[in-house]
Amino acid sequence: MRLKGTPPYPSVIAIFVCCICFSGLIERSQAQATTDASEVSALNSIFDTWDLKAGSLWNLSGEPCSGAAVGSREFDDTYFNPGIKCVCNASTCHITELCVSLSLDSSFTTYMFKLT
Repeated sequence: MRLKGTPPYPSVIAIFVCCICFSGLIERSQAQATTDASEVSALNSIFDTWDLKAGSLWNLSGEPCSGAAVGSREFDDTYFNPGIKCVCNASTCHITELCVSLSLDSSFTTYMFKLT
């Protein structure tokens, strides 16, 4: 016996709502801007030279300009070291700031100047 006001197929409606939500997430993830390839290469070279690893707050899924790198987190956060900040448009992100507060036994590399 069906009560008045209840949908005939609640599971069908639930599946429909889930499909709409997932399609929005897929569309949003495909539209995410990516970091300029030359800047990624320069950043990786700098980190290799200084034996650094990208922080867990950014570089999500191999994309440097993600997570805290595009957020409002400040560099004075001790967990954001090393850190980068990025500016993104609809298709491309550019690294605009690099913060490394470590004792390093190395000089600035030529790759540093490719981050302009």
